[in-house]
Amino acid sequence: MAGDRLDAVDVRILALLQKNGRIKKVELASAIGLSLSSCWDRLQKMEQAGYVRGYRGEIDLARLVKTELIFTTLTLQHHTSAHFARFEQVVKTIPEVLACHAVGGGIDYILQIIARNITHYQEIIDDLLTREIGISVYFTYVVTKTVKRFEGYPIAELLDVSLESEEPPRQRRGG
Repeated sequence: MAGDRLDAVDVRILALLQKNGRIKKVELASAIGLSLSSCWDRLQKMEQAGYVRGYRGEIDLARLVKTELIFTTLTLQHHTSAHFARFEQVVKTIPEVLACHAVGGGIDYILQIIARNITHYQEIIDDLLTREIGISVYFTYVVTKTVKRFEGYPIAELLDVSLESEEPPRQRRGG
């Protein structure tokens, strides 16, 4: 990664990989229009540079168990770095907390929580409250329908790069 910069071909590789992490390398190379070795070299460099954090399977949770998805906004009593750090440390240990975002604008955090049911969710909240980690106020928002779910980052749009097939750079032979 020269200067840690990605070109349009690298972005196309990442976009395809994000949609199908199990894509065969030969299929990826063909879709990008590169030789297998060139595509593999680019992918390895991006992995080593940290652009790819890992590979995992997407589980259809609804086939396994009925759950409730809940967003919780909350505010802490005190706004010091020590109080924020303590809260964040505890939240990281709760498996049902899928995501926790520190935000500005009147509240301190937004949590995304998965629970078996509302009773289970309330047990999670009660546990947080009994840990005395400084929660002042919290509000609960139960998801009634998921309209759009996360299916990958819009890399090309954020980088303002076209994913339309273009002639890939010619590979040098020899050194």
